Amino acid sequence: MQQDEEVGLPVRAGLAPTGLYLALRRIRSDELQDAFMQETIVRVPAQERVVHIARDSVGWAPRDAAPVGIVFHVARCGSTLISQSLKRLDGLVVYAEPQPINELLAPPHKWPRADLVAALRTLGGVFARHARRPYVLKLSSWNTLYCDIVAEAFPDTPWVLSLRDPVEVGVSMLASPPGWFQGTTEAARGVMAQVDSGHASKSREELVARAYGAFCAAAVRLDARRGQLVRYESLPAAVWEIVAPHFSLAVDTAQRERIAESARRHAKAPVGTATEFKSDVAAKQDAASVELRQAIDALASPQLERLARLHADTMQR
Repeated sequence: MQQDEEVGLPVRAGLAPTGLYLALRRIRSDELQDAFMQETIVRVPAQERVVHIARDSVGWAPRDAAPVGIVFHVARCGSTLISQSLKRLDGLVVYAEPQPINELLAPPHKWPRADLVAALRTLGGVFARHARRPYVLKLSSWNTLYCDIVAEAFPDTPWVLSLRDPVEVGVSMLASPPGWFQGTTEAARGVMAQVDSGHASKSREELVARAYGAFCAAAVRLDARRGQLVRYESLPAAVWEIVAPHFSLAVDTAQRERIAESARRHAKAPVGTATEFKSDVAAKQDAASVELRQAIDALASPQLERLARLHADTMQR
C-alpha cells in the first residue's frame, strides 16, 4: 500500500505463504457506532478492495500506529459498555471486536508466533491510518487466550481486563452460548480445545468454568504494570476513573455526563434504538445451578484469585 493513499476500514484478514491479505471497505470511522464493528459492516454499504502486503514487509508500521489502549475481557462482563462509553470521548475511535484480529488469532495458527506478532502490528498500522487519530481496540472474549501475542505486538500499549463474577458469566454463557463456545467451526474447535486442554470436561458447566479460568490464566502472563482489572460492579464510573486515565485519555465533565447517560441504556442495543438497561445480577445469581457453582469454585475462582493477587501485589510495589 502506498503511504499517502486513502485507507479503508480493515474488515477481513488472511495469512498466506506470500504475505498478508486485507479486505478494506470505505466506511468512515465516525460510522462505527454499533456495539460491534461487524454490525457496522453489515449496516453500512460500502465498496471493498483487497490489498496484499508481501511477507517480507509484514511487521512494518509507523511508530505512532499502536492503539492507545486495548480492552480484553472474559465475556458477558460489561466490556461492550466500556467500548461504547469510550466512543463518547471526542477525538477517539474504538474498533470493537474486529474480525481481522479474530482471523489472525484463530487457531490453529498458520504462522509462527513472531509472524503473527508482525501481522498484528501491521494491521494496527492500517487501523491507525483509517482512524487518523488515537484509537482503542476492544477485542473478542476468546482473544484473551492469546492476549500475550497481542501485547507483544503492541509492547507500549496499556490494557484493561474487564471482569465479572464468574457465576454470572457462566449463567449467561450457558443460556446463550457465544459462537466460539459452540465449536461449530475449525477456529471455534481450536479455541475450545485450548480451553479444555485435554481435561475432557464432563459438562457444559465445567466448560464455561474452564473458559473463565483459562482467560484469567492467560492474563497472568501479561505484564501487570501495563494493566488494570475492571470489575463489572464498578461500571460505568470505572470508565472515567480507571480506563480513560490508564489509556491517557482526558474526560471532561460533559463527556462524563454523556457516558453516565448512555450507561442507562443497553450497550448492545442496535443503532437508532434505545433500550433501558436493567441490572440482571440477582436474576443470574438465582439462576445458577449447584453444578455450575461447584465448577466455578473448582476451576474458575482459583485462577481469578491468582490474577487478583498478582495485580494487588503489583500495585503495592
